[in-house]
Amino acid sequence: MEIKKPGDSTVQRVVEKLILERLANEHGISKLPDCLKKVKIDGCFKADECEPILVEIWAHQGKAKAGQQSKVMKDMCRLLLAEKILDIPCKKLIVVTDTEAVSFLEKSWQGEFAEKFGIHTIVIEIPQEEKDKIVDAQKEQCR
Repeated sequence: MEIKKPGDSTVQRVVEKLILERLANEHGISKLPDCLKKVKIDGCFKADECEPILVEIWAHQGKAKAGQQSKVMKDMCRLLLAEKILDIPCKKLIVVTDTEAVSFLEKSWQGEFAEKFGIHTIVIEIPQEEKDKIVDAQKEQCR
């Protein structure tokens, strides 16, 4: 039996990788430019788009706790830094698997931040089986 460390996010990372592959198929596969390696964003796509698409993915189910809200804000900051490094306008996306996870953005300063800096949130549907795995992993991660 494999012993997991508290906070192990393996399940979420697997789902995030699947979402990234799905986005790559939709927008064209693009390698993360070397200049963005330090920023560690999840993805960068160019394909036929007029502007690059910078992506951060968060596979979470349910309402975000304060620390998780902070994680989303850090992801937004990384997207802005990546855009600044590229020195060209980019489409910036926070991709989630559940609308409730980013419901805190509604009517909050964080939502205003996203709007003012052109950061869009999109929800990608995943199979119920994957949602259930995430929920189970989140329960195990609670400390």
